[in-house]
Amino acid sequence: MVKRLNTESRVPHSTTGFGLGAQLLAFADLLLISNWLGSMIFFSFAVAPSAFAVLPTRELAGVMVTSAIGKVEMLGLIIGPLLILIRVARWRAEDSGHIARLIQLLLLCVMIAAAALSRFWISPRMVSLRTEMGGRIDDLPVTDPLRVHFNDLHQYSVALMSAAIIAGLLVLFLRVRSWVRYS
Repeated sequence: MVKRLNTESRVPHSTTGFGLGAQLLAFADLLLISNWLGSMIFFSFAVAPSAFAVLPTRELAGVMVTSAIGKVEMLGLIIGPLLILIRVARWRAEDSGHIARLIQLLLLCVMIAAAALSRFWISPRMVSLRTEMGGRIDDLPVTDPLRVHFNDLHQYSVALMSAAIIAGLLVLFLRVRSWVRYS
């Protein structure tokens, strides 16, 4: 005698009521976090190093990197709040635990804060310092206060981008984990 499995009883809770609207929100959520995270990773590991390796002067590379990071920052300031809106809209429909959802929101806030600090504090100050130095940072002694301050700001910028990337990876992991866990 062969027993038949009742497939209806095996349908995960997370798929009940998972209509087209919910699917579109889930798709938008994954698309947005992946693009934001991907842009930060691509900037950090491809754009910035390539600019300094390929362009004829460090000053040109700095200008190019400043332009590119400005776009990554704006992307974060647009995508971050959209992701929070999506998460809030789906709050009750989510199967992941309350703590996991709060952690994801907190991590998104960390990412937005990093983008905002970079956009409104670090990047403008670095541009200002570059102008004060006449654009030729490498011509100043490493002990020059302007160069020291510029290098410090650069380290803060790297730390903020690193924190945002780590937070983004955690958000993505928690998101996918909640889907896999309930499927």
